[in-house]
Formats: sequence, structure tokens, C-alpha cells
Amino acid sequence: MTVKNKHAPRWNPTIKVVVGVILFVLIVVALYSFRIVFVPLIIGGIMAYILNPVARWIQRVTRLPRGLSTALIYLTLLAVLIPIGVALAPAVVDAIRYLQGEAIRLLDSLNDLPDQTLHVGGFSLDVQQIVDEVTSALMGLVRSAASQSIRLVFSVAEILLLVIFTFLTGFYLTRDAEKFIAAIQGMIPPDYRSDVEALLAEIDKIWSAFFRGQVILSVLVAVILTFVSAILGLPQPALMGVLGGLLEFLPSVGSAIWLFTALAIAALEGSTYLPVSNFVFMLLVLAAHIAFTQFDLNYLIPRIIGGRVNLHPMVVIMGIIIGASVGGVLGIVLAAPTIASLRVIGRYIYAKLFDLDPFPMVGPPVAPKEERQAQAERLAAVPPPPSPRMVIERVRQRRPRRAKTTAGDKSATGGDE
Repeated sequence: MTVKNKHAPRWNPTIKVVVGVILFVLIVVALYSFRIVFVPLIIGGIMAYILNPVARWIQRVTRLPRGLSTALIYLTLLAVLIPIGVALAPAVVDAIRYLQGEAIRLLDSLNDLPDQTLHVGGFSLDVQQIVDEVTSALMGLVRSAASQSIRLVFSVAEILLLVIFTFLTGFYLTRDAEKFIAAIQGMIPPDYRSDVEALLAEIDKIWSAFFRGQVILSVLVAVILTFVSAILGLPQPALMGVLGGLLEFLPSVGSAIWLFTALAIAALEGSTYLPVSNFVFMLLVLAAHIAFTQFDLNYLIPRIIGGRVNLHPMVVIMGIIIGASVGGVLGIVLAAPTIASLRVIGRYIYAKLFDLDPFPMVGPPVAPKEERQAQAERLAAVPPPPSPRMVIERVRQRRPRRAKTTAGDKSATGGDE
């Protein structure tokens, strides 16, 4: 039987600071030591974040246990993804071969340039020297791509293990999501619980809008760019559409990357059926891309994603550079919602530092869903007011009865007299 020591001294601020610094250093060291599991863990967390509402809905509708409903979701996901991966594998191999062939063609066209010296503004430029430098850079890129492809083939087992670990992480996070949320809420001090819940609610709106809207937007952009590429006569229109849909996850930058790729292909290949020169075809591709960009910025993004992840293009570019250096491709994709979440947290800290309201109300407060439903049920139970015609009919029905009663009263009064 343990006895509580009621006279144990409290930690003074110095001890708290020292312990906090030591814990922070240990956490940083642990994170650096186990950084290899970050990508599967983050992807599994994203899967759990997306699929948790689906699991909750299945559990509520079918009355199945949470584990079984989660297992059904992930089995269905595997049943969909495995055939898609098997079907797309040959297309990916063909696309890589196509890009390698285009790179070799570009190298050959550079080697065919005449050996001459250009004089621009008093400076002399050796064309052959520039061509040799570009050629060596492209050859190094092709060799590195080939070596990386071979290395990728030999590391299939490692990739499969990471994929399995990612799915297991997502499964357990989805199955035990309510427990994790309750544990996190229990760690929050009671005085700050309302602030933290409001802060997490705003961040949740950002990430839900990003994932839900970005997937829909990417699919629409892929379809639109596939049709536009086919109409213009760009080679591999389906590949260009899929590339545009994937690059839509990179706001402000992905569109420029797609345009540069399309212009390079237009300059090298030209149109597959339009009888125009390559330069004119590049102008057509540029005009079509400008029109699509205006449609994307002014119609698709505001209606699908909204303004919760609305960031300045310069901020997005800086975030993409930092995300690429920290997390690679995953850091690039998640740069925009991460910056938007940090903006919410920074606004909260700023308000607390200057004794301001961190959550100012804009307009009247919105009632919760349960309260709105109860209010609608109360309004439905109240009978509607009578129409003017019904009121007139009721008055007409009452008048004769009142007249008969009055006559009877008069006759009775006369008889008494």
C-alpha cells in the first residue's frame, strides 16, 4: 500500500526550466535518431486523419465494432490500390523511357549546334563551351536517374516494408483515434482546454479543406489538362494531365513546372496534328495555359478549397524550399497547410502576448449541429398558423349559432314577461 507524501515540495521555476530544457534536448535527439520512421508515420497519420470520419460513419450505420469497421476500410483500400498499381506499372515504365528518350534527343540536338562565338554587349560567348557544359550536366542527370532506378529496383524489399509499416500505422491510428484524442485532451491543463480546443478546431478546418479540396481539385485538373493537351496535340496527353494533377498539390509552383515541361516538349516535338511550326505551337500552349490558370485561380480554387489555405505566392515558394530541405517530396506537398497552421498558432501567440482576444467572433455565433437539429424539430412540432380563408370560414360558422342563441334568449325573455 502506497502512502502519498502530502508535504512533498513543489518544483521551483528553476527546476521546471532545467527539466523542460533536458526533455526538449532528449526529444530532439530521439527525433533525429529515429527520423527514418517519420515519413511512414506522417503518411499513416494523414491516412488516419482522412479515414477517421469514414470509420466513424460506418460504425454508426452498421453498428460494427471500431476495429472491424477500420479493417473493412483498409481492406477495401488495398483492393482498390493494388490493381491500380499493377495496371499503372507498365505506363510508368513507358513514361520513364519516353523522358529518357527525350533527354537523349535534346543532347543530340545540342551537339548539332554550330561551333561559333556570339558577341553580346561587348562579351564573347563560346556556344560550343556552353553546349558542352549543358550536355555534361544532362548526361550526369541521366546517369544519376539510371543509377537511382537500379538502386530502386534493388531496394524493393525495403520499400515494401515501409509501405506495410505505413498501412499498419494508419490502421492503428484510425482504429484508436478516439483514444488518442481523449489522451491528448487529458494532457491539456483545464484552464487552457477551451483555447486549445478552439485552436485545434481552426487547424482541423485548414487540413480538412486542404486534403478534401486538393484531391478533388487534382482530379479535375488532371482531366482538364488531359483534354487540353489532346486538343492542342501535345505528345502523351494522359501523362501531361496526370502530371498537372499531381503538380496541383504545389500551389503557385506546380503550374510553372507544368508550363515549362509543356513548352520544352512543344519546342522539341511540336504538335501531333496541327500544321504549325514549333514556335507557334509553343505560343498556343502558353496561351492555353494562361487561360487555364485564370480559370483555376478564379473559379476552381475558391470554390473547392476556399480561403483557409490562402497564402501569398512568395510565402508558398519559401515554404516549398524549406519543406524540400526538411522533408523532401512530402515536405513540399505539406508546405502550404503547415504554413497556414503556423499562421493560426502565431496569431494566437501574438494575441496572448498583447492581451488580445485570440478568437474574435466574426458575425453571430453558429449553433452546433445538435442544437440546430433540436430547434428544427421544435419548429416542426408547432402547428402552422391558420390561413385567412380558414379564419373567414370559422367566423361564418360561428355567426348563425350566435344568432340562434340570441333569438332563443329573446323568446325566452318575452315569455317570462
